[in-house]
Amino acid sequence: MKTYSRPWLILCALLSLALVAAACGDDEPAADTSAADAAAAEAQADAAAAEAEAAAAAAEAEAAAADAAAAEAEAADAQAEADAAAARAAEAEAALEAAMAEAEGAIAPDVVAELEAQLESAAAEAAEAQAEAEAAAARAAETEAAMEATMMEMEMSLAGSVVTILGPETGSEAEGFLAGFEPLRERTGIVVRYSGTRDATTELNLAVEAGDPPDIVIIPQPGRILQFGESGDAVAIPDSIMANIGGSYDQFWFDLATTGGNVYGVPNKGDVKSLVWYSPQGFADNGYEIPQTWAELEALMETMKGNGQTPWCVGIESGAATGWAFTDWMEDMMLRLHGPAVYDQWVSHEIPFNDPRVVEVAEFVGGVWFGEGNVSGGRDLISQRSFREMAAAHLNGECMMHRQANFAGAHYLEAGASSLGPDGDVNVFYLPTISDEFGTVVLGAGTHAVAFTDKPETLAVLEYIGTAEYADARIASDKGGFLSPNRDHDTSLYSSSFDRALAEILVSANPFRFDASDLMPGEVGAGEFWRSGTDYVSGSKTAQEFADDTEDAWPS
Repeated sequence: MKTYSRPWLILCALLSLALVAAACGDDEPAADTSAADAAAAEAQADAAAAEAEAAAAAAEAEAAAADAAAAEAEAADAQAEADAAAARAAEAEAALEAAMAEAEGAIAPDVVAELEAQLESAAAEAAEAQAEAEAAAARAAETEAAMEATMMEMEMSLAGSVVTILGPETGSEAEGFLAGFEPLRERTGIVVRYSGTRDATTELNLAVEAGDPPDIVIIPQPGRILQFGESGDAVAIPDSIMANIGGSYDQFWFDLATTGGNVYGVPNKGDVKSLVWYSPQGFADNGYEIPQTWAELEALMETMKGNGQTPWCVGIESGAATGWAFTDWMEDMMLRLHGPAVYDQWVSHEIPFNDPRVVEVAEFVGGVWFGEGNVSGGRDLISQRSFREMAAAHLNGECMMHRQANFAGAHYLEAGASSLGPDGDVNVFYLPTISDEFGTVVLGAGTHAVAFTDKPETLAVLEYIGTAEYADARIASDKGGFLSPNRDHDTSLYSSSFDRALAEILVSANPFRFDASDLMPGEVGAGEFWRSGTDYVSGSKTAQEFADDTEDAWPS
């Protein structure tokens, strides 16, 4: 029996009863979607079954890992007992030899026999303990092999699955990031789809609000990680993953992403920020020396201006993240003017954001940036020029120096630099301290990978990011500036002495401090600090107003 749409019936009635049959008779029947619906239901069932299978495999792998850990502990205990038995046997043998030497052969035969019996018993005990240790080690090896087989089976069950990742790295940095996953793709068939944007923070917030976040997000602000962990949006890292990767990092990196007893972030990369980029040839041509103190840096700036040169290239535009480059200067200067103790109080809000020392730091930065002839384009253009374009501006001769983190190396190469380092188009020197009182202070940062879904493939990729295999693959790609905080990665893979020198600055820092804005609550560190800081730079707010407004944004 044919069925007709309600609008058609109404229209037919309005025309006339005589036309109903003719108009409706030409109407097409509704499409039969039963086959498509059945196919969709079957596909959905298949997907659910595949996800259940993967989850079961993941649980089996976790159980196998626990068995392997237990077997390894058993083997270690058995070996310790074997070592103790061997020590007792050695002690008995030494006692016999000492007695024989003391008596010079006159020791009674029954005493000798007793000592020999003790020695034989101890030796037998040691042999038995050693055999048990070897058996336990064999069981541990067998369990380890079973675990690896289970892991391989689990990995193969994930072939063809897709893991979406959102992060702030773009251009060659994004290429290097994706290159790091190639070994994982070849081994497991997992496909990583990465979306890189400097507005990653904004996109993540929108995705979380919509209930549709990516599987993994690369987050540079530990403060944001803690907020997502406390809100329940982020997934805590399972103990099994921490057992596998935890020993490869300084605990400091995990502490940054820990709240409520749970760890939410896997360290991804580290950055050194207290750097000044310069042209070795340009400095040599002008007879400039690398400044070792802040006073020498100020004198160099005046000399450059006297020679008709502009000391600095500065730009802080970065889309929705505009202003973060200003916060980096604030942080470096806070460390140099007031030291790490006050810096820590500022980060934790033990002193308010509008403390006079914070205002002093803002005015100090302003003194460098807003001084006549100090910055290419002057104060009016700083908030309009992209931070990323400053590498090209520097290469083109607009300025003599550019303060930026190690990842700017990728910007220079993209802008046409042939190489980096002492013999390259650009090199770096350490941003000098103002006082010897606080040591060799180094500002740094880094990113963590944070899971927002707990699918087996998501957790597999999350764990992989924490391995030396990922770090080695990314370094070997030689794309984008990258320093790994993983202690087990192969440092010989860095393609140049330049990268190794950056790593040396990172490890020799005393003290090292993480980027303050990244540690502050998100509405401050990735919000008002950026916005009001930009207003201060553009001239629409004073340093005091900038500090007051940022303090007002601090959550109570």
